[in-house]
Amino acid sequence: MRSKLALGEEEQIFETQDFSNQKFPELSFDSCTFENCNFTNSSWDKAKFDSCVFKQCNLSFVNLTGCFLRDVIFSDCKLVGIKFYLCNKTFFGINIKQSILLQCNFSDLPMQGTSFAKSQLKDCSFTNTQLVGANFSNTDLLGTRFHECNLNKSDFRNAKNYVINLSTNTAKKAKFSYPEVMSLLKCFDIVINE
Repeated sequence: MRSKLALGEEEQIFETQDFSNQKFPELSFDSCTFENCNFTNSSWDKAKFDSCVFKQCNLSFVNLTGCFLRDVIFSDCKLVGIKFYLCNKTFFGINIKQSILLQCNFSDLPMQGTSFAKSQLKDCSFTNTQLVGANFSNTDLLGTRFHECNLNKSDFRNAKNYVINLSTNTAKKAKFSYPEVMSLLKCFDIVINE
């Protein structure tokens, strides 16, 4: 059954609802929780989500053009093909916990202190992204690309499958764990003997 949303929702809880293929033009949500909801192919054009939580939601191919995301948490969610760089960059702030992200693009975003802990980021893209103090601990980063990013003080402990070129990204005081840290040498033309 399809669900409809009103213009301004505050402190509401939405559970097990189907919002797939729906449009949310300029709707506003403040301190709302969405649990086990389906947003596949929905359009959040210029919508505002402030201090909202998404739990166990499917957010595949959501259009975020001009969307305002501030203090938004995605927990145990599936996010596929999302172009986060289309969001409004003013006050942009998200945190992602134990979620699956496939082919998402976070280019040109201010994401200082953002957490991706215990998630899977497969084939995602970070270009010119400000990731100072970001948390990628215990995260699988298979196929994810970092280019011209500021990764200073970021946490990659117990992360795996990452490839970070230190000649095109900055990673001062970033935290890594052994043996995965050896992948940082892949971008250099060197030979390592055992």
